Amino acid sequence: MSHARNIGPMQASPRCGAQTRNGDNCRAPALRGKARCRMHGGALGSGAPFGNGNAVKHGFFTSEAIDERKLVRTVLIEAEDFLRKLPAGSEATRSPNESGTQHTAPGTDSSPSYLTNDRK
Repeated sequence: MSHARNIGPMQASPRCGAQTRNGDNCRAPALRGKARCRMHGGALGSGAPFGNGNAVKHGFFTSEAIDERKLVRTVLIEAEDFLRKLPAGSEATRSPNESGTQHTAPGTDSSPSYLTNDRK
């Protein structure tokens, strides 16, 4: 090049204050109005969002949600126990279908007649 370069202002600019892996300070120039270079968080859009948006919880493990799941589980267990205690021959547990055969209610220990091999 035939002309002298004016590098004085570039060398006089403030440097990034980030610490590198070898323990020294980063030697890249800081961005205008910032204390860090573009690689260490001085660029637009870098950093965490305002309002701590990364820490939003889904609520699955809150005490209210855990208590609700326990309640639903106990209601289902009690309902299944109640259905198992019903007599197998009662009219309340049977519902006739098109062919006239009787099926027991869900949750009872006896299997439906269409699952057995003893056909007439």
